[in-house]
Amino acid sequence: MSETNNNLPILREENVQMIVQSAPNAYNTNSLSSMRCADFGKNLLDEIERSGMTDELDKRCADYIDKAKRTLKAMNERRAPFTKLFDQIRSEFTGMENTIDPTKKDTVPYLIQQKRNAYAAKKREEAERARQEEMRRQQREQAIARYTQEAEDDYRRQFDSTVTSTINELTSLNQSLTIENFDEVSEKLKNFKTTLGNEWFQHCQSYAHKPFEISDGEAIKIRQSILNRLSTQFKAQYSSEIGEYRDTITDALPSKKRELERMAKASAEEQARMKAELEAREAAETRRLDEERKRKEEEAQAAKKAQQTATEMDGLFGQAAVATPVGYQPKTAVRKRVVTDTPDGILAVVSMWWSKEGRFLSMEELSKIFKKQITFCEKLANDKDNPELISSPFVRYEDEVKAK
Repeated sequence: MSETNNNLPILREENVQMIVQSAPNAYNTNSLSSMRCADFGKNLLDEIERSGMTDELDKRCADYIDKAKRTLKAMNERRAPFTKLFDQIRSEFTGMENTIDPTKKDTVPYLIQQKRNAYAAKKREEAERARQEEMRRQQREQAIARYTQEAEDDYRRQFDSTVTSTINELTSLNQSLTIENFDEVSEKLKNFKTTLGNEWFQHCQSYAHKPFEISDGEAIKIRQSILNRLSTQFKAQYSSEIGEYRDTITDALPSKKRELERMAKASAEEQARMKAELEAREAAETRRLDEERKRKEEEAQAAKKAQQTATEMDGLFGQAAVATPVGYQPKTAVRKRVVTDTPDGILAVVSMWWSKEGRFLSMEELSKIFKKQITFCEKLANDKDNPELISSPFVRYEDEVKAK
């Protein structure tokens, strides 16, 4: 017992003896008082049910209520020493628990937890800042790659348009050949320029949309780098395609001249037939060259698409890597906490709660939740000097009568 007394002083020997000796008697006395008071009241209720309330019966009921209050007071006085002692014992136990409860403010575990929370928030902020920076870096790289590809595609379209326009010019010259202008046009065809000059690159402009992640100066450098890289390819391709087409035309000049001479000597009907055959052969050759060019373009497009797919996959894996924090990261549970600095903020909270939950609750539940507000409005309504009532078709007032 001495060890117990040292650990919990409230459990002194006299307190324990009081509980052992007096508690049973107090319990029995209160139990008997409660039973007699309840039985007497039941008899009064039965009498009211049988004959109804009368003045004489109302006086007896008032006397019974008064005696019930005095009995209740006596019962409270008898049990108070025991319940007070039990409350003190419970308070001792809960007090010891509260000193190390991490959820209780200002306890050592609570203060340590606050330090951990602050540290976790700092680490999370650092990780988020690093993630954002890495994401911006990757977005910038992707924007540069996308702009580079779009600018290159634009230059290639312009180049293809130039090649097509030049081929059309050669085709028009070839189709304009007659026996009368043969020498003049043949000379133009033979001397037709098959090189792509530097002036084409100087006047070539890209209309690709510049992302905001890239500055104007960077965009200029990117475009210039693309043109420098493509210049050798474009010049070689231009010379190859235009030169091949020009040579095809010029190689056929002798045979075409003979045909034109025969056509000049032939009848009108024969001339029409020979001209149709000539045009058909030239059209077939033009189609062959177009098909060859389209095939090469499709191959280039397929290779470019494969490269774009690989780049996109690299970007996806890169973004996944950003989400992985580096180094030690304390375990955290992040949840949103509502913070309001003005009464309007509280009104917004209540509005959301009402729209999502409040309007679906029963009147009993709502009355419990808003008991404080209802009590406040009742206090205003019962002000003897200046009563205030709510004016609403959804609110009514009832008189509550109590007998004294």
